Amino acid sequence: MNSTWVLYDASCPFCTASAHAFKESLSKRNCRIKPLQNKTIMKILDLKDNKDFPEMKVIGNNLKLYGGARAIIHVSEKIWWAKPIWALSHLPLIIDILDYIYKLVAERRHCHGVCEI
Repeated sequence: MNSTWVLYDASCPFCTASAHAFKESLSKRNCRIKPLQNKTIMKILDLKDNKDFPEMKVIGNNLKLYGGARAIIHVSEKIWWAKPIWALSHLPLIIDILDYIYKLVAERRHCHGVCEI
């Protein structure tokens, strides 16, 4: 595998919209976007159930699996305008802050406009 795979929850409108919003930027940088519900992806990740995916996943071109905020950080290194996120993530406590923000958003992603993200 020489591409980075960005994997999102296709049952979530927020995740799907986000994936499509960044599709062009990511595809220019050899990133492929696939839903976590894809049968091949589920087999690769050894997922048995496709009811709920708590976080996005990224399979890097190094074949390493990243999840949540770390997935965003890994992808942000590839996009020039997102590199500040990657750079800041190396400072003390920043990864903890990014994890906290990611979890806040992830907990509310199925609200369908009822709550604020």
